[in-house]
Order: sequence, then C-alpha cells, then structure tokens
Amino acid sequence: MASGSREKRIIKVGIAGIAANLAVSALKLTFGLLAHSISIVLDGVNNAGDVLSSAVTVAGTKIAGRPADKKHPLGHGRVEYISAAIIAAVILYAGVTALVEAIKRIVSPEIPEYTVFTFIVVSLSVAVKIVLGTVTVREGKKLSSEALVNSGRDALLDAVISTSVLVAAVIFRFFGINLEAYLAVVISAVIIRAGIGMFVGTISKIMGERVSGDLSRSIKETVCEEEGVCGAYDLILNSYGPDLLIGSVNIEVPDSWRADRIDVVSRRIADRVEREYGVVLTAIGVYSLNVSDDGTALVREPIVTAVRGIEHVLSIHGFYCDESEKTVRFDVVVDFGVKDEEKLREEVKNAALNAAPGYSVSVHVDYDYSD
Repeated sequence: MASGSREKRIIKVGIAGIAANLAVSALKLTFGLLAHSISIVLDGVNNAGDVLSSAVTVAGTKIAGRPADKKHPLGHGRVEYISAAIIAAVILYAGVTALVEAIKRIVSPEIPEYTVFTFIVVSLSVAVKIVLGTVTVREGKKLSSEALVNSGRDALLDAVISTSVLVAAVIFRFFGINLEAYLAVVISAVIIRAGIGMFVGTISKIMGERVSGDLSRSIKETVCEEEGVCGAYDLILNSYGPDLLIGSVNIEVPDSWRADRIDVVSRRIADRVEREYGVVLTAIGVYSLNVSDDGTALVREPIVTAVRGIEHVLSIHGFYCDESEKTVRFDVVVDFGVKDEEKLREEVKNAALNAAPGYSVSVHVDYDYSD
C-alpha cells in the first residue's frame, strides 16, 4: 500500500474516533453529573481521554508521513511508535485518576439518581464503542498502525466498562444495592492494567523486536531462488516505522564467481526483495563456497560434528577451507543464552582444531537475530 494512501486511511479512522468519543464523552459527563453517578462520570472522563488518543494518532501519522530529510535520512516513521506510547500513557493516567476519585467516593458515598435517559445514553455508548473499537483494531492491523490498534483496543475495553456501569445502574434501580464506588475501583484497575500492557508493548517495538519468522524465512527462500546462490544467512532487519524495514543479508556463492557476477546477482536480489516484501536491503555480504576442492568435505564434516555439540551453538555457515594455506574459517550462530562470547569462541575454535589437526581456524560468532 502506498504510504500516502495509508496515511489518509489512518487519519480518516482517527478523525472518526475523535467525533465519536467527543459525542459519547459529552453525553456521559452530562448525564453522569445529573445522576450523581461517579462510575458514569469516570467513564465519560475516560472517553474524553480517548479524544486525545485519537488526536495523537492523527498528529503522529501526519508527522510520520513527512519525507526523509538530512537530519532524518530514514524518514519519520518511528514517530508512530512514540504516538502509540503517548496514547498508552494517557490511558494509564486516566486509570490512576479514576482510581483516586473512586476511593474518595467510597469514603464519602453519594446516592445516584438514574433516569431513563441515563440508561439510554450508556446503552448507546456501548454500541458506539463496540463498532468503533472493532473497526479501529481491524484497520490498525491492516495498516500496521500500533497507535490505531491501541486506540481500538481501548475502545473495546470502554465498551466492557460501560456495560458494567449499565449493569450496576440496573442493580441499583431494581434492588437498591449501590455498587457505584466499588465498580469505579474495578474500572480503574482494568484501565491501569490495559495502559501498562499497551505501554510495555509499544516500548518493546521502539527498542526493536525480532522480525517475524514467516517474513525472515520467506525472504531467505526468495534470496536462495536466485541461480547460483547456495544460502542466505545473517538477515538483520531494522524497523524505521510500520511500513519501512531496512537491513542486510549475507549470501553464499561459489568461490569461482567474479566480482561482476556477484554485483549483478546482489542487485537483482535487492530489487526483488524490495519489490515483493517492501524491505530495503542496504547491504548484501558474501560468503565464498568451495566448489573446486573435493577434499573440503573431509575437513568440514568432522569440524561441523564437533562444533554442533557445543552448548548454545545453533548452526554453522560461511564455511571455507583453503587447502593451500591450511586455513579454515566459518561463522557459528548462537542463542542469546551465551554469557561469555570470547570463551565460547575459544571453545569452538579448539573443537575445530582438534577435529582438523594441522589447520589454523578463524571463527566468527553470530547471534540468532532472525529465523
């Protein structure tokens, strides 16, 4: 999807959220105050916070859509993650504020005065929030907008909260049991929990998460479909916004290839990956594969067997044996449980030396960055 079209759709959903939440919030605050209902008032305040959330989503999307410049050569896409974090913080603040007010009402209770219009307003808000939340989450996932997804989930949570307010009002009207203040405490706790979850999830994205396993495997398979490429390794992708992934990959090619052929193949790979996945490969490294020396396997197999038995080692690639120089080089992929990388490297090197006496060994350690 073109970035311009994506931006317009996110803004459209965000503006719809602003309009819906303004109307719902105004009605709840009005009828909540008239009915002396703390739970309805807090629900209205929560909806007012949603107006700010939608406004942040719109503003964040507009900023994120700005073209790259000298100061930000990779664009402004990460602003969307920041706006999602702001939304989570607003939700968290609303939850804490609501909790304080609920506790005050427990200490100094006030009897609510529900009317028919109160029930109509709350029921209507439930329906509006369900529709708004469902549409916003769906569009957010479709457009890879964390801010929209957070806003949509918040709207669905509001529907649950409003339903509980409605149930409490019905119980008081027909049974005379006042659950107002205690329900407000529960509502506050739910809002706080949701805010924390959204905030933690968004911060994780800002820090940089592991790329989807399906995506990384698909890209590697596509790279290996290029004629002559024997393997794709060390794929690292960095997110510079929901719709911009930039990274690098290493390919394994025959050691008989000339630089001009490697250049042509690398360019074809980069073009195809960007065209099919929207991923920009800014660097494609090269591992040379022995094709002219049949004796390489006699050295490779015992080394691979010895090294794979070492704790934390997941796989080996980039293996090359130079018989004339009696040298061996390869990379080992290890998991993130490694505490001492240098110690592990020495262990791998010694295992290789024992498996192939008479050779010098060079080992590079790679971490398990992608599937």
